[in-house]
Amino acid sequence: MFSSMYFYLMVVVIVFALGDLVAHFTKGRLSGMMIVMLIFLVGFLAGVFPADIIDQAGLTDLASLAIAMVLFNMGTTINVRQLIQEWKTVLMAAICMVTSCLLLLVAAPIIGLDTVLVGMPVINGGAMATSLMTAAATEKGLTTAAALCAVIYSVQKLVGAPIASAMGLKYAKKLAADFRTDPEGKLAALKAKQSSVSSEKVPFYEKHKALYTANLDIAIVCIGGWLARSLGGVTPVNYAVWALILGSLSGIGGFVPPKPLQRGSSYGILMIAIYGSIIPSLATVSLSDLGSMAFQTILLFVLAIAGVILVSYVLPIGKLLVGDKDLAMGIGVEQFLGFPSNVVICQEVAEAVGETPEEKTYIEDTLNVPYVVGGITVVTILSVLMAGFVIGLL
Repeated sequence: MFSSMYFYLMVVVIVFALGDLVAHFTKGRLSGMMIVMLIFLVGFLAGVFPADIIDQAGLTDLASLAIAMVLFNMGTTINVRQLIQEWKTVLMAAICMVTSCLLLLVAAPIIGLDTVLVGMPVINGGAMATSLMTAAATEKGLTTAAALCAVIYSVQKLVGAPIASAMGLKYAKKLAADFRTDPEGKLAALKAKQSSVSSEKVPFYEKHKALYTANLDIAIVCIGGWLARSLGGVTPVNYAVWALILGSLSGIGGFVPPKPLQRGSSYGILMIAIYGSIIPSLATVSLSDLGSMAFQTILLFVLAIAGVILVSYVLPIGKLLVGDKDLAMGIGVEQFLGFPSNVVICQEVAEAVGETPEEKTYIEDTLNVPYVVGGITVVTILSVLMAGFVIGLL
């Protein structure tokens, strides 16, 4: 009764639900994943949870299948047209990420090159990069580095959110002052820009909605995942990179809808499996490891933030690319956030600065674009590409 697969799956899912509840009631100020990782870490140290709880819950095999599928699914959400239009934001985010990664190498003599390499895609990425690097580090016997991945991922938003919010508030005040000089003209210009991104052509999947059942949506993702795995096996390019590329290419012609896993009501359980794949690394952590892991985490984040400050404030790159140093830094720290945290921050900033509904709309919609595009550039795309590259170096 208390040792079946169903029981352990229930325990795992309850822990994730608790993390979501904490994030909800604290309005995202406490990361749900941080709470999840903390519960499992304490549970492992206290002997409450067995070290193989994820395996006993039946999530290990599912996670190995889910990664390629979810990455393909993520690829379908990439709006190539918007990325091209917002190329300055894309370049800004990429330069900040590369600079941060180069500065992280400063820590190599202190905490080890392998640890730095494993941490790079995680500190700049999301769940997918974390899952990939955790699995790679574990396979190479780098158990402490694998556990560090979970720690870095769980505190990312605590590091990035206050900075993104502070920079957003400073930039929003400038937007509000500019908006008040010509409200109607500014709103008209914003709407024109938004309409230029959206395509007027109705895609195939919209015309034939009845064809796209839940089973067909899932089948599309499975095909994409299988192709990515196959290409990863016969080429030097990691399957994760192929999955993202295939997903982004699949939208051409409008035959594959964005987010097919969500349409097929399968996304939630696959993401639990992927998050779950990160958790076993915490079972290898001892009390004596906690101090060194805390030091490593702080050191890596300090260096990563220093990279963003260097590009956005010290050097003229931020001013030249996006026209404002505060905005440049806000874009740079999106590597620690991603969706939906960046959207929530834009909403909070607009509410805090805007004095009228029109001002709030203008601020939120204007700030949303660079923050979301910055997050997509690094968290969704570049961190996965970097993970695929770094895995080959370990």
